[in-house]
Amino acid sequence: MDIHLLFVEGSNINLLYTKTRKAMEWIEYNIGNDYQVFAKGIVIENRFMEPILKGLQASDLSYLIQRS
Repeated sequence: MDIHLLFVEGSNINLLYTKTRKAMEWIEYNIGNDYQVFAKGIVIENRFMEPILKGLQASDLSYLIQRS
């Protein structure tokens, strides 16, 4: 199974790294392009994690969560 996205979980924010074109298209369609980037990852606040993960699951996109 290919991983489409990698989440790096932090205490206050999470970083989302897209690994495939399909994942980037999902981000563009569902999140848009109004986001902050840090260390080449998309900054995701904790409160948005659950809806994003549910959306990814509904779209059959696989992801990995790395806890720091």
